[in-house]
Amino acid sequence: MAHFSHKRRARRAQEEPEDYPVLASALNIGLCVGLLGLFGVLSLVMPKPTVSEFEKRELAKMPEFSAKSLFAGEYTRDVDLFYSDTFPFREGLVSFASTLDEMKGIRMDDLRIHSGGASSSQSEEGLPDILPPGEGDESTSSAPSVADDGAEGEWKGDMFIYKGQALSAFGVGGNMSMADSYAATINAYHAALGDSVKIYNIVIPTHVEFALPERYQSITQPQKPNIDYIYGKLDPAVIGVNIYDTLSQHRDEYLYFNTDHHWTALGAYYAYVEFCKAADLTPVPLSDFTVKTKPDFLGSLYSQSQDSQLRNNPDHVDYYLPSTPYQAYLYQRNQPFTPYATSLFAEYASGVNSYSVFLGGDLPLIRIDTGVKNGRKILMVKESFGNCFAPFLVNHYEQVYVVDQRYFQLGLVNFIQENGINELLFINNIFAANTGIRIQEIRNLMYQQYVPYVPPVEEPSSSQEAPPEDEEAMPPSQEGGANGENPSKEEPLPEEEEDSVYYDDEEEE
Repeated sequence: MAHFSHKRRARRAQEEPEDYPVLASALNIGLCVGLLGLFGVLSLVMPKPTVSEFEKRELAKMPEFSAKSLFAGEYTRDVDLFYSDTFPFREGLVSFASTLDEMKGIRMDDLRIHSGGASSSQSEEGLPDILPPGEGDESTSSAPSVADDGAEGEWKGDMFIYKGQALSAFGVGGNMSMADSYAATINAYHAALGDSVKIYNIVIPTHVEFALPERYQSITQPQKPNIDYIYGKLDPAVIGVNIYDTLSQHRDEYLYFNTDHHWTALGAYYAYVEFCKAADLTPVPLSDFTVKTKPDFLGSLYSQSQDSQLRNNPDHVDYYLPSTPYQAYLYQRNQPFTPYATSLFAEYASGVNSYSVFLGGDLPLIRIDTGVKNGRKILMVKESFGNCFAPFLVNHYEQVYVVDQRYFQLGLVNFIQENGINELLFINNIFAANTGIRIQEIRNLMYQQYVPYVPPVEEPSSSQEAPPEDEEAMPPSQEGGANGENPSKEEPLPEEEEDSVYYDDEEEE
C-alpha cells in the first residue's frame, strides 16, 4: 500500500506543472491583497455614515489627534473604533448576520425559543423584564383577543414577536402593591392642592393588551384589572379617565407602533376624546387637523431585537398639527428659569428618531401660550407616552405646561400655585404606573428643591486668571422654588418598598 501511494504521488508530480503550487499561492495572495486594497480604498473615498439605522445608535467619530491621547493609547483605540464602525457596507453585513442568527433556536410547538438576544434592562418608561410564557399570577379577567389566523409567535430575548409586531408582556398579575402606591401618590397631590386644582389621571394600556389571539393570552397578564384597581383607589375628587374601552373598540386601527414601545398619535387622539368628555370640553374632529407623516420608522423594540420581521415591517409616524395659534417655550435641565422659543413638533426628526417629532423629545418643562382666552391652565405630568398627547391640549387651554416627571427640577406644588394653574393631568403607561422608580419620581416632584448646577472648576493655566471663589453658577435669587422663593417646608411622602421587577436603568431616548 505504501509503495502504491508513492508511485501515485510520483505520477501526479510528473503530470502537474512544477510551478502549480507557486501559481496557486500567488493567486490566493493576490486575491486577498486585492480585496484588502479595494476595501481600504472604499473606506477612504466612501462617505462616512454617522448613524446606524439598524442598531439605532450614533457611530464612532474620528478622534482629534493630540500627543497626550497618542501616548496614552486612546487615539489609536478610537481610530480603530471609528474604522470598525464605518467599514464599507457594514450596515448590510450586520443585518445579514442578524438574519443568520434568527435561523438558530429550538422550536417548541409554535414558539421559537432563542438564547440571549435583547437586553433585559428596562426603558425610561418602566417597561419591565417580561415573564416567560405561562408564568406569573393568574387573573380571572382576560384581555380582548384578536382573530387567530394561525400565525406563529416567537420569543426574541425579552420580547414576543407576533405578525411583525414586537410586544412587551405585562407581568404584574394580581400583585397590586405598586398600583396602591401610584394611586396614593396621585391622591397626595389632591390633599396638597385642595379643590382649587382639578386633577385627572390617565393610565395607558400598551400594545400587548390588544394584539394577541386567545392561544397566546397566557404569555401576558391582562391590564384592565390593574387599571380599574388604580382608578378605584383614587380619591373621589380625582377624575380617572377611562381610555381603555375606546382603545379596545378601535384596536384594529394603527394605535401602537409595531417596532417601538410607544403608542401612535391616533391612539393618543382617541384618549384625548375621552379626556375632553371628563374635562367638559368639545374635542376637535380628527379631520380638522393637518396631518404630516415621518416614514420608515424602526423604533426602540427593533433596536433591541434587530429582528428581520420588524425590519421588514417598518412603522410610520403621523402627527397632527393643531390650528389654534400658540407659542411654545422649552426649559432645559439645569436651566429651569430660562425659556427658549420652540415648536411642539421637531420637523427635523427622522429615521430612528422619528418619535422625537413630538415635543422634540423629553424635556423637563415646556410652556405653551395659546390663542385661547378662557382662564383655564393645565399642567400635564408625563413620561414619553405623553409626548404625542400634549399637542391636543393646545386647542382648549389658555396655557399648557408639560412636565416630564423624570427631569423636572422644581417643586411642583409651589410651581402650580405660583403660576395660577387650575387643572392637573397625570398620564402614564401602565408599566410606569406599576414601577417603583416612576412612582417615586412623581412623589418627589411635590416639594423637591432646585440645586443649581455648578460646573467643575478647571485649574487655570499660567495665562488665565482663576475665577473668584465666590462666583456662582446662578444668582442666589433663583435658587429654591419656582420664583426663587423657599420651597414648602412640608415633609415628602414616606418612601415605600419598591418592586425590583419594575426598576429601570434611567436611559434617555
